[in-house]
Amino acid sequence: MRCYAVIIKTGDIFESKAKTIVNAVNCVGVMGKGIALEFKRRYPEMF
Repeated sequence: MRCYAVIIKTGDIFESKAKTIVNAVNCVGVMGKGIALEFKRRYPEMF
């Protein structure tokens, strides 16, 4: 089994140069706080 290090970075995820950013979701369908709310505001089609 391989072990991988966790790398913690600070900054604005929406300013990332990454090709993909991911918002983990649940089955409740509420995006009312924090990063989930910001994803909902920026990408309303995903809600």
